[in-house]
Amino acid sequence: MKLSSTEAAAISILKHHGGCMLTSRVPEKNERDIVFGNIEPGMGVYKKLEKKGLVVITEEEPMDDGFCFTNEIYLTEEGRAL
Repeated sequence: MKLSSTEAAAISILKHHGGCMLTSRVPEKNERDIVFGNIEPGMGVYKKLEKKGLVVITEEEPMDDGFCFTNEIYLTEEGRAL
């Protein structure tokens, strides 16, 4: 499967974090990091990877008391194999 450089970076970031990451750690749009200027993939990249079957993005429902857990992004087996 052919991945763009930002998609490959997103897979690499997830692998670095043990295969899952909170969506609150992902910017809305692609950004460059301050130190080295590397691209930090935004949510759009992860959504494209989800369509390709490489990641799963959870959608947490609010509890009865209104508390809501943060959504997460997980690598699938196909994503881990890259």
